[in-house]
Amino acid sequence: MKTVGELFGSGKMQLPFVLQSAETMKAAVAYLEPFIEEASGGTKRQAKAKVLLATVKGDVHDIGKNLVDIILSNNGYETVNIGIKVPINEIVSAATEHEVDAIGMSGLLVKSTVVMKDNLEELNSRGLSARWPILLGGAALTRAYVEQDLAEIYEGHVRYARDAFEGLRLMDAVAAAKADPSQDIGDLLPARRERRVRATTPDLDEDAPVDTTRSDVAADNDIPTPPFWGTRVVKGIALSDFTPYLDERATFLGQWGLKPTRGEDGASYEELVETEGRPRLRMWLDRIKTEDLLRPAVVYGYFPCYSEGNDLVVLEHTVADDGTVSFGAERARFTFPRQRRDRRLCLADFFRAKERYEADGVPDVISFQLVTMGDKVAEATAALFADNAYRDYLELHGLSVQLTEALAERWHARVRDELGYAAEDAGDLEGLLKLHHRGARYSFGYPACPDLEDRATLVALLEPERIGVTLSEELQLHPEQSTDALVVHHPEAKYFKA
Repeated sequence: MKTVGELFGSGKMQLPFVLQSAETMKAAVAYLEPFIEEASGGTKRQAKAKVLLATVKGDVHDIGKNLVDIILSNNGYETVNIGIKVPINEIVSAATEHEVDAIGMSGLLVKSTVVMKDNLEELNSRGLSARWPILLGGAALTRAYVEQDLAEIYEGHVRYARDAFEGLRLMDAVAAAKADPSQDIGDLLPARRERRVRATTPDLDEDAPVDTTRSDVAADNDIPTPPFWGTRVVKGIALSDFTPYLDERATFLGQWGLKPTRGEDGASYEELVETEGRPRLRMWLDRIKTEDLLRPAVVYGYFPCYSEGNDLVVLEHTVADDGTVSFGAERARFTFPRQRRDRRLCLADFFRAKERYEADGVPDVISFQLVTMGDKVAEATAALFADNAYRDYLELHGLSVQLTEALAERWHARVRDELGYAAEDAGDLEGLLKLHHRGARYSFGYPACPDLEDRATLVALLEPERIGVTLSEELQLHPEQSTDALVVHHPEAKYFKA
């Protein structure tokens, strides 16, 4: 008989159904445990192995780690889940205290991949690399980075777990080595996969000055007039106002794991959408309204600015009683990377230059926005996980993340409308998601504006604590279901890699 993990890996089961099975198993084991102990003379059922799970320092995302927890704990493993933002000292301390057989570290952010590297080096320096095999997972990781780059650093065994089910297969190897100490765990773990093409780094002159020469982006585009200068707070937003902007594919496929199954009798994605996706989505939207789980809110605004080389300079402004606006000194500055190839684009190029502003006194305009679903939905998802309602946990968490994106899209549309060019929008959501509209919305941490330190500047401008959002020392927004962006109105503004 195949295990749940083997069935899923063969493409015969979907993640939501696996989680439902895990719920049933958890309830059945909880009911039977006293009888099993009684039949065995009071001896508790022994786990196959024990693993510590943690989201690394600076990272607040725990959905992937918690899915690993669910799958492992329902397949005979004991999990020690110590939460989010965990520094290496706490990981080592908990791993030692609980005498675990392996350590699993998770993280969503690109920065987390660096933290994982530092953690492995710290384990080396403490002489602990031979004690624990390490399992690493997270959206920013790649197999090559873990099993080549990090494996070359770590003096013990490290493997990449693409998902919870690969984590289960890796723990099966750990358990086999524990059951038979004569076997080397290195022989039981799957072989590390070699890169098909060795990564190369181009030779760059680090001493060369930063290129600030403007690209060929048009500099004569019209500057829209904002409806106001400064910021505004909007609360009490109706769910129906932004659900039309919900990306169903990202929700069903990416968040909920409704993937087409292989074989002639397998369900297609379209079939899963009709039988599972949309019915569950309708249920959740009704439940969100009935239980009042969301606190949608936005703080956004318009600011005078100009570009200077690779910098965007935000200006002070004063609005007189008669509505006259005067512009003052520099208020904030953002520095963006410039491409070293192709068109050599830089975000600063999409704004009029300082020289033009000084010549005619007319600044450009940039909009910043920050949206949130509030903290109640995060509390609700945590309660579902604690109650072993695994499928509901997965779906509510994923939907709340995508509803945050939907509200951000809705507000970007409002900004386009207030600036007077919404008529250029595509007529459907698919077109809008493909940027078939004027301008673009950029979030910090992505290629065009990768420096998360800039988020602190945006937060200082928007003051999002007015809608219950704070910025952590690790530059993460809390609650998790929050996102920020800068909105560029230039007609040529699209996504690009730096």
